[in-house]
Amino acid sequence: MNEDQAGLTHDTAEMLFARCGDRFGRDREPYRNHVHRVLALIALQEDIPAPLARPLGVAAFFHDAAIWLDGTWDYLQPSIDRALQELTPEEQEHAPLVTALIEEHHRVRKARHEHPLVEAFRRADMTDVYFGLPKSPGVSRKTYRVIVSEYPATRFRRVLARAFVRGLRENPLRPTPMVKF
Repeated sequence: MNEDQAGLTHDTAEMLFARCGDRFGRDREPYRNHVHRVLALIALQEDIPAPLARPLGVAAFFHDAAIWLDGTWDYLQPSIDRALQELTPEEQEHAPLVTALIEEHHRVRKARHEHPLVEAFRRADMTDVYFGLPKSPGVSRKTYRVIVSEYPATRFRRVLARAFVRGLRENPLRPTPMVKF
């Protein structure tokens, strides 16, 4: 793991939380910690190339952010749109990867994109959402607990449950629009 690149992903997410974290209200800290846990889990699975560190941090920040920023449970496309707007002109070449990172992160089966960060992101998010089960490759339960001690999961599952109930009201016939097979 390249510590500098992993650090830049976290710094990017923190910069975005500093800029618009108030829009998350009481869910800011649970979501912030989820983003950081996902980034930590990705860095344990894959080396992060220097040119992708900031775009990965952007994707991680925005991957679920439209739940709050756009007030919708059908949040993948609005999250992608916001992430792409955040990329600098020099980073626009990474727009397809950023799109795939967000679009594929709730796929039940293996990601349909060839870049290894996409599958690592999908596994990291799944590991965190399901309390460390299933494990991400190369990440022991002990390591996951260390990550959770650094970025506590306090109230995160409650935030997800509340958002799911809102999604049921929003579209009762399609309560999980973000899940892909």
